[in-house]
Amino acid sequence: MTLLASIHDVAPPHLEAARRLRDFLGERGVERATLLAVPNFHGVHPLERAGETVRWLRERAAAGDEVCLHGGTHRQERSIGRRGDRLRSALLTAGEGECLALDPAARARLLGDGKRRLEELLGGPVYGFIAPAWLEPRGFGDDVRAAGFRWHEGSLWIESFAAGDGKARRRYAPVIGFATRSRARLLASVAWGTLLAPILACRPPQRRPFARVALHPSDLGSPLVLATAARVLKTLQATCPPTTYQAALAAGAL
Repeated sequence: MTLLASIHDVAPPHLEAARRLRDFLGERGVERATLLAVPNFHGVHPLERAGETVRWLRERAAAGDEVCLHGGTHRQERSIGRRGDRLRSALLTAGEGECLALDPAARARLLGDGKRRLEELLGGPVYGFIAPAWLEPRGFGDDVRAAGFRWHEGSLWIESFAAGDGKARRRYAPVIGFATRSRARLLASVAWGTLLAPILACRPPQRRPFARVALHPSDLGSPLVLATAARVLKTLQATCPPTTYQAALAAGAL
């Protein structure tokens, strides 16, 4: 029943891109979106030293957008232990499968320290976590819940944690996003979004609690991606009014 539109990789080097993408969404009727902030992008762009980025995030939060935590550095700092996780990282990202390479202690630090750090900068609560490239290791949801988050997501699902007992609830729904690292990936992602949007829009309300659209800074370099994203948003908004993840959770939609 709702559209969850998000902008990934919000960090100092991508501030202008994030602004342009937010304007792009706003011009297409998305009044509330979710912004994925990286505390220290690639280990050299700490938000504490980026007053303009922090001010923009605070302004957007005050205007009704949600800010969630998006990794720590958005970069894989060490080797990945599990063979399956190594394969996922190789297929789906270019050295940014950060969460797949963390041991349990490092996961707890990333989530706990990142949440506190971002909340201090924003002056308000942070409810959600999204791993870079949506790549989480097995059991990561337990760490997310223990750190005090209310929701997290993968590319095919969203999992929320009930207030009080923290019981997990997982909803399955594929995200519409775009890949621009190669021509083949770009065309495949455009075809995916073009085919999936009308299917999601036409599903009965009880089987369509939400639809997701994710934009990245690199999308601005492709007129084809932007045109497709505009069509996807128009299609989905006919039946799915836009909101944020936490607002959907509060309304019982997640």
